[in-house]
Amino acid sequence: RMNGFAVGHPGAEMRRSPNYGVRRDGITPSIIVLHYTGMDSGHAAEDWLCVAESEVSCHYLVHEDGHIVQMVCEAKRAWHAGHSYWKGQSKLNNASIGIEIVNDTYCHRPENPVQEGTADWPSETFCFYPDYPEVQIALVLELLKDITSRYPDIKPTHIVGHSDIAPQRKIDPGPRFPWQRLYRMGFGAWYDDDTVVKYWELFRSGLPSVLQVQQALDSYGYRIELTGELDEQTRNVLRAFQLHFLPYRVSSEITLETVAVLYAMVDKYYPGDVESLLPAGRD
Repeated sequence: RMNGFAVGHPGAEMRRSPNYGVRRDGITPSIIVLHYTGMDSGHAAEDWLCVAESEVSCHYLVHEDGHIVQMVCEAKRAWHAGHSYWKGQSKLNNASIGIEIVNDTYCHRPENPVQEGTADWPSETFCFYPDYPEVQIALVLELLKDITSRYPDIKPTHIVGHSDIAPQRKIDPGPRFPWQRLYRMGFGAWYDDDTVVKYWELFRSGLPSVLQVQQALDSYGYRIELTGELDEQTRNVLRAFQLHFLPYRVSSEITLETVAVLYAMVDKYYPGDVESLLPAGRD
């Protein structure tokens, strides 16, 4: 038991973080958010998540060697999501379970950048993405199976990355995270190939407008302003979508492949929204 509560995951090591609160309004978790730590070592990340001065925490930390540390009980609100939004919900700490996965992704930044950025990945960076060890991913899958058995109402579309819920400032868990493998094991959302081909053929003669792409991203769950312009905030959301569903095509641009996958995702999980998102004469 931890702080008077039973540990959620069997075999998890217990290390209490002081950074947690009460879930407001009696909310039970409806979202799982996956992060990478992006620090020099798992031990450094674990220590940082457990000191009050950091003001951050998670429910579970999965080390590269596969052992799991629980820091906050699931009934409590861990401080991992920050300013965030998904499918109509904001301030997602209250509705989510946060899983930090040890991974030492890092970005090189110039000493004198031309532009200052507030995101973890300002435009003038070069990032390096180490792979996730097999034993670590196996434990993440085991953990997801355990959590979703306790909260069966968590939808596939609501197992997301930090970059999905905070695309203007986050890129984790990054392009090396195996989202498709998670889907094949029963966790999270993914597209059907045949549906992607259908939309790829449909849009070969002309892509939907920027506004329609923004509306499709909004329909799927992302926070995006419907400006009708390919502005910075739209590029950041496109990047988040591509990191998750097209990690080999991350360009922050509206491409035929991106639109085909995006519409296939909306078609699969929110089919009632598709017709209104299609260009005139394409339904």
